[in-house]
Amino acid sequence: MKKISKLERGMTYKILLLVGFVIILLIGIGAAYIMMKSSSTSTTTSITPTTSFSSTSTSVNNNFYLLVFTQKGIVQAINPFSQTSSFLGFQHVVNISVNVPQQIYYWDELLNGRMFNASYIVIPVNNGTVYIVNPTTMKVVGNLSVGKSIGFIGVAYSPNEEYVAIADGPSGAVEVINLQNLQVIWKDTFVSPTGKTYYPCDVRWTPNGDYLIVPLRFNDSVDLIYASNGSVAKVLVTSLGSQPYMVSPNEQGTMVAVEYAGNNSVGFYSLPSLQYLGMVQMPSGVVPQRGAFTPNGQYYLEAPSNKDEIVVISTSNFQIVNTISLPSINPAGLASIGITPGGSYAYVIIHGSVSSGGMIVLINLQTLSIAYEVPLTTAPAFVLPVSVSTATYLVDNVLLPPITGLHC
Repeated sequence: MKKISKLERGMTYKILLLVGFVIILLIGIGAAYIMMKSSSTSTTTSITPTTSFSSTSTSVNNNFYLLVFTQKGIVQAINPFSQTSSFLGFQHVVNISVNVPQQIYYWDELLNGRMFNASYIVIPVNNGTVYIVNPTTMKVVGNLSVGKSIGFIGVAYSPNEEYVAIADGPSGAVEVINLQNLQVIWKDTFVSPTGKTYYPCDVRWTPNGDYLIVPLRFNDSVDLIYASNGSVAKVLVTSLGSQPYMVSPNEQGTMVAVEYAGNNSVGFYSLPSLQYLGMVQMPSGVVPQRGAFTPNGQYYLEAPSNKDEIVVISTSNFQIVNTISLPSINPAGLASIGITPGGSYAYVIIHGSVSSGGMIVLINLQTLSIAYEVPLTTAPAFVLPVSVSTATYLVDNVLLPPITGLHC
């Protein structure tokens, strides 16, 4: 056998080392190539944190018209999606003079997302009176006297629209009316031991119809009342001087928002326990008045009494997350806000004035931006969403054709 010299062994070792290095290098290059190839055939998604106001619903419901009641007693049927500013028709329901302040309306509310389908339209007038109007003929068929003084008065329809609750601030009266026979189910008066009104500015039904929510402005309290008999189920005692004066429940019936006149804030409480959840202070100079929860309850849209804007409040952390600027109308301030049937829009009522007019604005609830604007030649008081067939019937058989000047 041939003996291997030291020199040969050294050369063999170097050759093996070189071969090993080359093999490792080739493996590395191959792996890199495979990784590059895999990367080039895959899609990379970049996620950027943003604040989104989109809802889970993508379908839009435009299958409704609006009956707009103005402060002068005129009802107008309006297609809010029309490309023109002309009205479908109008009629003087009650001949109201501009110069008689006790005859100007306040508010009239359906539950959010509902279509008007009641036996009568109950119209509050600013002197403690409500008119009963036949919705088919638009004629006044009766009236009720709730109070006798000028001040806040309003009407809220029950979830099944078979009853209305009426609150008259100056008299302190709250009552429930059966719309089938126009009989008073119960009536109570909220006054102090000395006879001073506690001033119920508002009344709202809970979505299940079990309770009424009544803010007593000059008692610094919010009462939860059994709708069937008027007995008080629970009292939320608020801070001294806070003056709760408007309330709005969410559609789930789990939360209520309370507007405070005394400290320009909006408080949030659970239903029906009225446990405190959070408080939102309005920006400087903004006076809260009326609000509405989005259908999913994610946001609360606050309509100030002195600004042409909507303040968007998150119900997850009770912080202001956005402000929606509306067309500027003089004097500034919003009358009310509600949610349209199908939940695609919020409709905002800008009062304006009886001489220069106001506006109805639809807010797209998926984007929380203005979708449609409907200018009015007089001041709107409240709006009732109705079916297209109802509006068509009224336009064809009841309402007058729009004639420039008559509805100014």
